[in-house]
Amino acid sequence: MEISATFDLMYNMKSKIRIFEGNQKDGIFSSSKNFYPKDYTKIQIFQSVKDARIRLGNKYNFSGLKMFQVKQKMEDNDVYEDNKDIFINNLYMTKEDYFMEKIEADILFIDDNYKGVALAHRMADCPVLIAEDRKKGYSGIVHCGIYHINRGLPKAFLQKMIEKYHSNPRDIYLYIGSHIKKESYIYDTYPKIATTKEIWKDAIEKKDDGYHIDLLKAIMNQIEEFELAEIKVSGINTATDKYYASHYAAVHGDNTKLGQNIVGFYYK
Repeated sequence: MEISATFDLMYNMKSKIRIFEGNQKDGIFSSSKNFYPKDYTKIQIFQSVKDARIRLGNKYNFSGLKMFQVKQKMEDNDVYEDNKDIFINNLYMTKEDYFMEKIEADILFIDDNYKGVALAHRMADCPVLIAEDRKKGYSGIVHCGIYHINRGLPKAFLQKMIEKYHSNPRDIYLYIGSHIKKESYIYDTYPKIATTKEIWKDAIEKKDDGYHIDLLKAIMNQIEEFELAEIKVSGINTATDKYYASHYAAVHGDNTKLGQNIVGFYYK
């Protein structure tokens, strides 16, 4: 299993998918009123996000209207069962703008029958994982915030592919998208949400300025048991990169970091 820290969206010519990341240069990909003028209506906000998606699609050679995004629960509740997955097919493609489809789950999958249809997830610091089974011809996407990491979603993502969809781990290529890095992600106290000790082993380090959180290490602690073909990790730190929105940086006073990015893929 090879682990690389390069950020190459076309990381292997054998891949059938194209991975993309949209940041502040491309627009705001969130419908939260916090990121818009106070007098903006819901219609204006939706149109702004739609325009950003269309620009992003033109940039990466797909239709911004053919983009699915999952509505993921951010805490423990019964909206849906943990680690729920949905396999996108024609049943979800009845609207002109696929973004209007309400999908509640943790994980989205799609296969290579649907070329040019993008699966994406908004993010502002937390990594988005994209896994491609190059032999079976399907791929999936999941957003992993600190809550999702603590309950084992990265591992469940790969287990779903292996156990439910019968993937061979050696056929799976994993991409871990841009996210806040350990040197920037600092808590004043030990994060209460980090309750699963084996997941956070060596992933939280106490220093003079506080507790440094290593999201990548916590993910790797979960998935190192799998003999994957390859793991690629974006080297971009959302907290310090001038083009990426960062929730952490914005909360700590940098208003230039307000917004949300988007990470996704489509079959070429």
